[in-house]
Amino acid sequence: GRVCAMAGRLGVAVLLLTASGCDGLAAPLAVRRGTMRPYRALSVTLKASEPTQIVRGIGKGRDLPSPSGINTFPVPMQAAMVVAMFAAIVALSSLIGGLGFDLVRGSFLWNLSRPTWPVLGLVYLAAGVAHFTELEGFTNITPPNGTWGFWWTPFSPKFNVQWTGVVEIFGGLWLVLGALAPAPGISLPAALGPMLSDGALTLWLLTLVVTPANLYALTHGANFPLDLETPPAAHAVRLIFQSVLLAMLWEMAGPTILDFEVNMGLVQ
Repeated sequence: GRVCAMAGRLGVAVLLLTASGCDGLAAPLAVRRGTMRPYRALSVTLKASEPTQIVRGIGKGRDLPSPSGINTFPVPMQAAMVVAMFAAIVALSSLIGGLGFDLVRGSFLWNLSRPTWPVLGLVYLAAGVAHFTELEGFTNITPPNGTWGFWWTPFSPKFNVQWTGVVEIFGGLWLVLGALAPAPGISLPAALGPMLSDGALTLWLLTLVVTPANLYALTHGANFPLDLETPPAAHAVRLIFQSVLLAMLWEMAGPTILDFEVNMGLVQ
């Protein structure tokens, strides 16, 4: 009798397991089989949310103390230093292009080097192309709005790199074509105007426009290329050379500047 009772109980248990317990067994199996994707998605989410390493001179790392230390100063002091440096660059270029060039104008070295200046067009042309091939690096040294407490443009740093790259390509190409076209005796259409000096003036204006990027690289230690940290002394040399470039471009832009002065009635 006991055996029959136990058998009956086992039968009932089997029936219960079949009706409900198997679902309970299947559920853990389903969970185990289905947990692979949830766990995998969770790991991806965790990796995506992990904090990225901040590197000095790149992205948010530009707000870290720079090698020059200028970005650690109070914002009004940063602004004053940037304005002073920009004014010094313009003043030095005026001194070089005025008194400096007048002292050597007509000398052997002047006559030897002056015809070669349009080669700068190739340099600017290559730099303009690099604005697109090295877009990330150029964007890194372009000051975002709010820098120094006063900097603002209507465009993003990336777009500023792109449009200045287009202007740089155009100006460099115009300067080179203007210099090369007369060589084989080709007469340029009068409608094109003085191409060489037009290109030079375009590049002069562009150089002024992009000078804040060079100042930003100094004040905030912004890297270009991204894996290269430039010491402050090298930045200083580059800013001085900026004055030389401005003086040379202004000299080459003479005919266009004269045309403007005549058309505006500034010169009789």
